[in-house]
Amino acid sequence: MLPVAHPLVLGLGDPPIVLRPEQEQDAAFLADLFRVTAGRDLGLMPIDGAIKETLLRMQFASQAATYRAQYPSGRFDIIEQGGKSIGRIVIDPGTEAGRIVDIALLPERRARGLGTAILAAVLDRFARRRQRVLCQVLAKNEASLRMFHRVGFRQVGECPPFVHLEWRPSREVQE
Repeated sequence: MLPVAHPLVLGLGDPPIVLRPEQEQDAAFLADLFRVTAGRDLGLMPIDGAIKETLLRMQFASQAATYRAQYPSGRFDIIEQGGKSIGRIVIDPGTEAGRIVDIALLPERRARGLGTAILAAVLDRFARRRQRVLCQVLAKNEASLRMFHRVGFRQVGECPPFVHLEWRPSREVQE
């Protein structure tokens, strides 16, 4: 589906969007990206800044370990544009169904259609294999839910705090 060890040029934008495998030197970027995405909710809590930072570090380490353990065949990519890291995406190819495990963009790259375009390009590769794709999104994350619905995902279940989504390739997809 998506070669694990090779960069994937999506051809979106100018300069084009590239998905490249995560490397050790991406750790600081990934931690910062996690901080700005997960930190939104933590920022609403009335706790000391140092405690928030400790919680974020623990949550980040836990998420990384969980993803690697649950998706050993997953593709863990940095989303780059013009040689700059702007996000990350984790995709598990699965056997019967693929899975979008995680997608995150820097705040300044959101709400521009970029996430939608990246998902559409990734789904095109699943469509060629006639493989359905699953994901789960926090029910309160309305922007992500809208993005997934725009590319054709439909809700198939719910297990609070998550909504379970599924995408199926159209019958017209060419081999």
